[in-house]
Amino acid sequence: MKNRIRKIVNDNKPGILAFLKALVDTNSYSYNKEGVNRIGEIIKGAMPGCFSSEIIRHEKYGDNYIYTNKFNKRRPLLLVGHMDTLCPEDKKFNRLEKSGEKLTGPGVNDMKGGLAVLVWSLKILEESGILKGIPVTCIFNSDEEIGSVFSNRIFRGMKGKAELALVFECGGPEGTVVSTRKSNARFRLNITGEPNHFGNLKGRKVSAVEELGNKILEIEALNRPDKSVAANVGRVGGGLAANAVAESAFMEFEVRHWNSDIEKETLKKIKKILSKSHVKGCKLELDEMAYRPPMEPSGKSMRLFDMIVETGKGLGHKIIEEKRGGLSDGNWLSHVGIPTIDGLGPLGDGDFTTNEFILTKTLFERIELVSNLLLRIHNGWTL
Repeated sequence: MKNRIRKIVNDNKPGILAFLKALVDTNSYSYNKEGVNRIGEIIKGAMPGCFSSEIIRHEKYGDNYIYTNKFNKRRPLLLVGHMDTLCPEDKKFNRLEKSGEKLTGPGVNDMKGGLAVLVWSLKILEESGILKGIPVTCIFNSDEEIGSVFSNRIFRGMKGKAELALVFECGGPEGTVVSTRKSNARFRLNITGEPNHFGNLKGRKVSAVEELGNKILEIEALNRPDKSVAANVGRVGGGLAANAVAESAFMEFEVRHWNSDIEKETLKKIKKILSKSHVKGCKLELDEMAYRPPMEPSGKSMRLFDMIVETGKGLGHKIIEEKRGGLSDGNWLSHVGIPTIDGLGPLGDGDFTTNEFILTKTLFERIELVSNLLLRIHNGWTL
């Protein structure tokens, strides 16, 4: 069957490239609701006919699409990809173009190439005549790049409802798929002091900026490379003028971890740091801006990884494990206990830049890989 799948992929290369071009040439910046919805319609027009669809609409962001292949009591294989990008409208960098062995364009690597792999793996299996017997659910969401602020509830709601999950973010340039991702907890600290004219100050100075300086140092001191704790104060502000005692100040920071137990320890330390002020009289208020749990490997997810490696080996593709610091919707799926592997899109780099690319041949290689993987799992591989 793998030779038949390879032939079908080769025969459909023009159609695969045309589908990818339609995706890349359509701007789907996260805040471009109409553009994201156009991506949803392009995908809808390409999905195999055996899938039923559900559209979950949103007033502010694009709609979310869920496709389900009719199946029996078996739990489905869950395939996931996001339709939005962090590429605003650009008059010059706005279309798919070929550049030697690469395909370039906005969002081609993150993750429109992955969308093409997901959709066309199913279309290849459809043409092979075997898709109808494979239980599959696909989720295409519209807000991943801004934290899946609406769609995360869809992923959390999949607890106990899927056998495994494959996420189609890009593969690494070296041929990787992703087994592990860091968590991300992002916060904003608002500090309130007492306003005063510095030149006329009598008595105690209650400066929000002074308190801010102390809190920056305390949060940065949480960094522990030996325990894989990463902390970063990335944005600060406050004060009115050099001759004014600052009434207000703020900082935005985040912490990332590979391990949920160590994450809990760090969050306790943050709570302690913010339980009192250095500058007597300053008030502290912490807001959680965003959170994604770590995508931690399990025995079942690593057996899934081994399946992918074995399938790739049989096709002549070397697959390497990657632990990636960035985030994806795989974090949510892993967190609710679904064995998850990410990074099944084409190999590429340059996300969020005008140098974004994928390696053309890996677009077809990853379609071939995923088609064979789904078939082998269906034919009896178990986790």
